[in-house]
Amino acid sequence: MHATLELARRIDRAEIDFCALATRGLAPDAAALERGGGLAVYSAPGSPVNKVLGLGLGVECSDDDLDAIEDFYAERGCPVQIELCPLTLPALPSRLSRRGYVLQAFENELARVAPAEPVQPTPDADIRVEAGAAEHPWLEVVAEGFSVPDRIVPGSPPVPHDAAAAIGDVMRLFVHPEIVRYVAHVDGHPAAAAVSFVKDGVMCIAGTATRQAFRRRGLQRAIVAQAMNDGRDKADLIIATTEPGSVSQRTFERCGFRVVYTRAILVKY
Repeated sequence: MHATLELARRIDRAEIDFCALATRGLAPDAAALERGGGLAVYSAPGSPVNKVLGLGLGVECSDDDLDAIEDFYAERGCPVQIELCPLTLPALPSRLSRRGYVLQAFENELARVAPAEPVQPTPDADIRVEAGAAEHPWLEVVAEGFSVPDRIVPGSPPVPHDAAAAIGDVMRLFVHPEIVRYVAHVDGHPAAAAVSFVKDGVMCIAGTATRQAFRRRGLQRAIVAQAMNDGRDKADLIIATTEPGSVSQRTFERCGFRVVYTRAILVKY
């Protein structure tokens, strides 16, 4: 698998379509805008899906396009976050810098072809993965899992005391009939969670989180295996986005994924 323009357009579009889907119905102010080959999505204040993907991938991106995107977010009192694929138009990064965008972080986009044969689940008999899980306890698991970072990066701000509640409010937006929720149980206790979404032959696996007390037990890998088996007949490509060098990245790599490209996250306040 190589990082071609066609593959990058397919991956970026699938992910931003997932973000747009997650806003429908539950976010009353949700909106989206197509410009410059990309899709800008707004859900709610502080939502992780408030971003632009696919910009300039084989499509001209004019100053009018950038003006429209910036106006779209300004009307909603939201910073502009453009997650830029390295296969975008060569001049676009410098143009964004001149407009005041600041490099905030990087993220890795991983992908693999759908497995031809069923993936063997974890041999741990104590782990049971439930597909199509109810909103509760899925919401409780992801809120707690994301509120306790797996690793502390030097210089990062402290985690707010109400982080779990705030994350829960955001993740509640991902309750949608087309989004499949997974919960992994250990000895009957809900311990890890994730979601998947399939569109146009691409499966996105996202929102993987594990409660702190159950980490390093193969739960995330068990969920990824279950999701891949569920998507074998629906998708030919499976993708995931991770923080570079994270435990999640290593887990996906153990499941046959590879880093296809690294996006630059550019923000303008």
